[in-house]
Amino acid sequence: MENKFIDLIELCKNNITLTDENVGEGRALVDRGTFQLVIPLDNTEDHGIFFVNSIKGHDSYSYNSESTHIYHIIDGTGEFIIDDEVTEVKPGDTVTIEPNKTFTYKGNMIIVFEMIPNFKEENDHFVKKVDY
Repeated sequence: MENKFIDLIELCKNNITLTDENVGEGRALVDRGTFQLVIPLDNTEDHGIFFVNSIKGHDSYSYNSESTHIYHIIDGTGEFIIDDEVTEVKPGDTVTIEPNKTFTYKGNMIIVFEMIPNFKEENDHFVKKVDY
């Protein structure tokens, strides 16, 4: 799974900001300021795999009513806050978040994450904004 994003991992490890031009063909970039999300366009309805360049962390607390999120920490350190419980993370760690669990993450990290089933906007629920 990590090999799918080896080019992006190297860019981020070298502190190169991701842009529409350097994320590669067949991928979409969402830049939210505190994190950058790369979405492969070949994800399926059953399974999505994504790349995150977390600069400060996610910009909100949210939950998904259908999907399980599996976060693989590739580089950097930070913390996940799941239903108000804080878990420190480092490279090699995996964090699994079941449906209906409110969560956010913060820290400077390179993350590959999966959603099973894949993201559907109607299942994603905003709780509150995170201020940095």
